[in-house]
Amino acid sequence: MLVLAGVFAVAGCSAASGGSASEEGAAKTMPAQKASACSLLDVDELPVIFGKYGGYEAFVGTRPDPVDGKRPWGCTWGSPTSYASVQEVSREDYRTHLEAPGARLIPQGMAKGESFAVWPADDDEPMAFAFTVGSRHYHFEVVPSRDGDYPGFMQNEIGQNVLRLLIPAMEEALA
Repeated sequence: MLVLAGVFAVAGCSAASGGSASEEGAAKTMPAQKASACSLLDVDELPVIFGKYGGYEAFVGTRPDPVDGKRPWGCTWGSPTSYASVQEVSREDYRTHLEAPGARLIPQGMAKGESFAVWPADDDEPMAFAFTVGSRHYHFEVVPSRDGDYPGFMQNEIGQNVLRLLIPAMEEALA
């Protein structure tokens, strides 16, 4: 199962705007494919989506740490108790995630491309989402409560609600 939480550091986007002024300015002047992931969600909407599982706390967007000297495109929007994370992955990683032994795929119909809820064979593992925007591939995960105290269906419900905001923003910004 994809575990992204450990590779993200607190830096990058401010809680007030979803992205730092320099990132947002860069997103407006750079080609669309360079839009900052952290600028694509309004962090003020996330406490309502996460509800009691997120403690109605403020969320802050942070960019992933560099891997092999390159910073992957993505963002983790987190609060002290919850988080949601999106990251661009290679086509191979995307396919591997979808084709994991025993994984159950549930089409979501949220993107112009593919979008799936991915339920692992091991019920103790958290579910995640996988989707495409144009020719790019993404993994998305949501953790309603870092302490693990939430019913399994909440991960799916909260994830769908966040993706209903995120995917259209990505399709517009990254087209």
